[in-house]
Amino acid sequence: SVWMRHGPGGREKETILCNSDKTDMNRHHYSMYIHNCKVGFLFRQEPTEEKTYKPAEFHWKLNQACDKEWHHYVLTVDFPAITLYVDGVSYDPTTMTEDYPLHPTHLDTQLVVGACWQGGEQHMAQFFRGNLAGLMIRSGKLESKKVIDCLYTCKEGLEFPRQMASGRASRSPLSPSQFTLALEGDDIDRFDQLMQHISYLNSRQFPTPGIRRLKITTTVKCFNEETCISVPDVDGNVMVLQPEEPKISLSGIDHFARAASEFESTEGVTLFPELHIISTITREVEAEDEGEEDPTVQESLVSEEIMHNLDTCEVTVVGEDLNPDQESVQLDLTHLQQKGLEMTSSNQGIVITGVDTMANYEEVLHLIR
Repeated sequence: SVWMRHGPGGREKETILCNSDKTDMNRHHYSMYIHNCKVGFLFRQEPTEEKTYKPAEFHWKLNQACDKEWHHYVLTVDFPAITLYVDGVSYDPTTMTEDYPLHPTHLDTQLVVGACWQGGEQHMAQFFRGNLAGLMIRSGKLESKKVIDCLYTCKEGLEFPRQMASGRASRSPLSPSQFTLALEGDDIDRFDQLMQHISYLNSRQFPTPGIRRLKITTTVKCFNEETCISVPDVDGNVMVLQPEEPKISLSGIDHFARAASEFESTEGVTLFPELHIISTITREVEAEDEGEEDPTVQESLVSEEIMHNLDTCEVTVVGEDLNPDQESVQLDLTHLQQKGLEMTSSNQGIVITGVDTMANYEEVLHLIR
């Protein structure tokens, strides 16, 4: 799944995601791309004894691919069934071509986002010209429609109180997502009441600030078309303000002394055995009911601890760089890989990257020597 914004482009393929031969050849094993405002997906079968054509390339002709707006794409592959969801709505391929399975080799593959690696020529090609965000790949299991819908709509959208629906004005079952809310009925007064209770929902812990544009489109159906009225569209917006950023602090022993022999041992010295990561956010507490009319009563600020993911942690040497002949900061790579984290190191320290919980980052920091 991925969020994508793309405008009208040239005639070249623009690759979103590509898995291709790392060396010797330019075979693309699978790729998702944009070409002539079509979304394409290439999926070559692995080598088999059966030398027959099989579905290999799928295309969807969609206006969303080139309208310069953000859209959410989910591609599910349960071969031979391939389904594309755009903004929560499913689309079957408009065209499909077949090809032979790949012939057997022992070549490694290279996965690239935003371009495709040409292993035979050792360079990148088919660059993507647009914006991508929130790319996720899930292999080995096909998610349910409920989970796929939640990728797009669970955190943000328009909300309608279902208990207010009635036979004379209710939510339309044709609404494809929480970003599109449709009401239908024959009672104007009831419609007014329902419209007043439509709300905007954003349950993200750190919502993206900015304007959310709204449009209200009204269609009137009349028995007598000659006297039927038209209602102009109404535009509006919701402004999501910059959320309060959390304050991350570390607690533990900030200095310690050890015998020289401990530093010289093969195990070294654990630097942060008692380190604890704390994240807090400051929010306003509204005045109690009895004090609301008292102008001297002010809102108070409270700090509360929250839990969230981290994506980077740097451990940097202050002052002179480490002497690589005598000093180093080390961390067990096996433990890192088990958590899906990566590390780069130098004589200036180490940098840990990868999205994970505060607890897991804390556990990793305890192991630095």
